Amino acid sequence: MLNSSVSLLTAILTAIVVFFFTAAWMKMKSARDGYRTAKAAVAPARKTMWSKIGSLLKVAVLVVIFALLLVAWQVSDLADAADGKPSPSPSVSHD
Repeated sequence: MLNSSVSLLTAILTAIVVFFFTAAWMKMKSARDGYRTAKAAVAPARKTMWSKIGSLLKVAVLVVIFALLLVAWQVSDLADAADGKPSPSPSVSHD
């Protein structure tokens, strides 16, 4: 009977060790696959990021140029309007 209980205890402990080892192995494989997937995705993500930053800078330059053109146009219109109107003459005060 003693051999039977030792064998049962050994089998239970072996099953527990094998279970936890298998669970740890599966987690390690999953983490390694996730790492490889993430590492493979870095280069395309970086390329996309720099492409989007370049597009943003192009749009920003166009907006600045457009704003400068609008300001120059307004200044030109104000200068033309000022040239067309005579300046007000000082009024004569009656003291």
